[in-house]
Amino acid sequence: MKSKTVKRLLSAALAGAAALGMMILGAPAAHAKASLQDTLNGVKLTPVSTGNSKYDAKLAAITGAGGTYDRVLRGYTWLAQNVAYDDDAPMDSTGNYWLDMAYGPLFANRGSCKNVSAATYYMLRYIGLPGVQRPVGFVINRSGRIQYHKWNTVALGGSVYLVDAQIEGSEYRRSGGISYKFFFKTLFNYGPTPIYLPIGVTSEAGGRLLEQSLDLLGDPANALYSAITSLF
Repeated sequence: MKSKTVKRLLSAALAGAAALGMMILGAPAAHAKASLQDTLNGVKLTPVSTGNSKYDAKLAAITGAGGTYDRVLRGYTWLAQNVAYDDDAPMDSTGNYWLDMAYGPLFANRGSCKNVSAATYYMLRYIGLPGVQRPVGFVINRSGRIQYHKWNTVALGGSVYLVDAQIEGSEYRRSGGISYKFFFKTLFNYGPTPIYLPIGVTSEAGGRLLEQSLDLLGDPANALYSAITSLF
């Protein structure tokens, strides 16, 4: 059996579980008639400081002024365009593990999915959006490859929106343009790939321990998948 066939079979099996996995985050609803711009501009904001003036100033600079939609779009675009992928991005030493992870994208323009999703989390909360989370799990990309990944979701008006500035950035560097395919999409409108399969939701309060505990599940799964497909 060819490797591509094995990948498709493995991907299909996980895809069947994806809808069930989304229950961890809350079942996404289809878009309401109101546009995304109207939805975001109509949100009652509760801005949350990072607790660090350096980070607050940076988030203010990348999101700018204006309506909620414009600020969120501006911050997301900045992260997608300005952060190069780096598994070994520099960390800060603020005493807050999540904030330390956000240092790479915000101040060194480098980071992996864990760093970009941390920076996105603080950006969205700084603007004041409610229901911001940082899931961890797997994505199945268009070639059928399964990868351990971290991203963001926002619960608004009965819908759970996916926000993934890191994959958007990877697409941007491949194509030279931003498609916004990963900007506030629901399960029903971000397309057939990649498929997101969450296994848990990280917590700022959980810090390093929770983060690394979930990584213990993800990293071996990546290795096992690579080992299986290499046999064919």
